[in-house]
Amino acid sequence: MANINDYLRVAGTQKISKKAPFSEADQLILARISYLPFHKIKLGLFETIASVADKMYELPASAFGWPDDRKLIELLGQSRRFNKMRISNFVRHNDETLEKQFSAVTIHLNLRRAYLSFYGTDSSLTGWKEDFNLAFLDNIPAQIEALEYLKKVSLKFFWKKLYLGGHSKGGHVSIFAAIHAADHVQKRIQAVYNYDGPGIRKDLVEQDLGSFKILERINTFVPQESIIGRLFEHREGLMIVHSTAKNVYQHDIYSWQIEGNKLVRSKTTKRSNMINRAINQWMQNASREEIKIFINGMFEIFSSVELNNPIELMREWKHFGPKILKEFMNTPKEKKKAISDIWLKLGESLIRSQIEQSEILAKFNKTFKVRGK
Repeated sequence: MANINDYLRVAGTQKISKKAPFSEADQLILARISYLPFHKIKLGLFETIASVADKMYELPASAFGWPDDRKLIELLGQSRRFNKMRISNFVRHNDETLEKQFSAVTIHLNLRRAYLSFYGTDSSLTGWKEDFNLAFLDNIPAQIEALEYLKKVSLKFFWKKLYLGGHSKGGHVSIFAAIHAADHVQKRIQAVYNYDGPGIRKDLVEQDLGSFKILERINTFVPQESIIGRLFEHREGLMIVHSTAKNVYQHDIYSWQIEGNKLVRSKTTKRSNMINRAINQWMQNASREEIKIFINGMFEIFSSVELNNPIELMREWKHFGPKILKEFMNTPKEKKKAISDIWLKLGESLIRSQIEQSEILAKFNKTFKVRGK
């Protein structure tokens, strides 16, 4: 088995054709292109993947958000499959005050088809805070930006069939833009690809998806221990793929395995099922105001201890744990109580989810034994 870079080394020599059609692996690669550091190079009026690769070759390794991204653009620049594709309409709008982090780029597969690639979440606290705001806000800035981006690109290239895709929050805003687009734009959308991005909050799902026909064109892929990608409602269903990483690190698409030109399928784990059931129950049981106070309070603490994101906390919990605890103890009494209450509800949800899972397993085993007789 292989990841997308391994796939490129082999399939990159073949142009997209009937013999080597646009595949699942290709779709994932195009979603990842938005993660490349376009803002650190000077883009001309006409750029291709090959010309972008040449410019990014001069960048230091630190310019790339993920080490494998550097190898990805290098391989893309060398590949007959991708290197002549045109790149256009790169945008990047970050605003700490508005808690907004948005970026997107359009890749032109040919004269008739374009792929709108939406960036996910960077390593900044602002980006992560915007993600968490999904739990209590009807709309976040990146969703609105994604819809506006789709409108502008669809108007500029009015004759083209469209594909939308992204990883993490990029996948989520791809769905948001597609289901809120005007009917004439929706008719041109061939597919939407969401890679381990959250769904739509349950109280919004009916108004978001009730009257739209786009649902059958949405494709959501998550790894077997996904947490982020299984949040909220996924009416479109989920395709489970195999990752070689553990727990939350499965969010890294370079750990996702490819066989031939398709993502290797897998099954969700018991632990993932339990955690996701607990988190979703927790968000349903707590009020939006409670969740807002909790998230704002926790991110204030993260900021005060100079923690960039929750992933960093997992990697360096011995360093940040005591600092966070100290800062929490110094939090005003009312806010401290609100945060504690929400943590307690989350703990209760985890215990309840574990009990429910044990009961389901016991019933299954009992049924299996009865049938065995």
